[in-house]
Amino acid sequence: MKHYLKHLPALLLCAVLLASCGTKKQAVASGGAGKAELAALEHIVQTVNANRPDETFATAKLNLSFSSADKDASIGGTLRMKRNDVVQLSLVTFGILEVARIEMTPDYFMGIDKINKQFIRATYQDVSFFKKAGIDFYTLQALFWDELFLFGGSGTTPSDKQFKKSMEGEKAILTNDESQHAVLTFLVNTLTGLIQQTTVAPHSQDASPYLTWEYAEFGNLGQKRFPTRHALTISGSGTPIKASLSLSNLKNDSNWETRTETPKGHYKEVTIEQLMSRLTKL
Repeated sequence: MKHYLKHLPALLLCAVLLASCGTKKQAVASGGAGKAELAALEHIVQTVNANRPDETFATAKLNLSFSSADKDASIGGTLRMKRNDVVQLSLVTFGILEVARIEMTPDYFMGIDKINKQFIRATYQDVSFFKKAGIDFYTLQALFWDELFLFGGSGTTPSDKQFKKSMEGEKAILTNDESQHAVLTFLVNTLTGLIQQTTVAPHSQDASPYLTWEYAEFGNLGQKRFPTRHALTISGSGTPIKASLSLSNLKNDSNWETRTETPKGHYKEVTIEQLMSRLTKL
């Protein structure tokens, strides 16, 4: 455990790179659905969009667990978000000692590894897959807020016509395959209008998804529901990484700094290539 904790910050930074990179199952068009299913699908996209929290800020205490191959670790911390501005994760041990911080803004993403005294700061255009697929801050934000999104959408709210739709029991399957690099699939509970799973997958149905992000529990943020238990499976770089994010004490607190100063002094800046190389050796 202690040995793995030493590598956890690097693993977390790499997870940020991989997290936006899905199910293998492709949703079919709704043309063959029955009347009841068609009725459930007719306004499902509008319903999901209407369920977006109205709050600008979201903060919570977090417990983050990671597992990869025979390694596992758990760490606490804080999640702070300001809509369309920043997603910030502060990770601590013993309840007080910050060991890593991840910060994502519309202009850059930054990861600070305080154990190994290194950091990375880059734009989304610096990551080849991000650039090709149209992945940006708004993609990552939507995953944390449990919202519909499209690659290259730059935060615009998707419309009904941009998805293929089908039913699976009481679940609606919304698919967008317009990107040549990946397929987006959202599994929605038609009774609540909440997304239960988001996946990003290759077009090939024989390949594993890059990302499966599930939402298992929800709490109240203002007048809307917000996901408080997330389960992720990240592939694309050797052994799949599994993570769970549990949130508590959910608030709309705005009393915090939305930007972190770039590390100086004894910190070493590393490249994306160096970080990914380190991940493959964990």
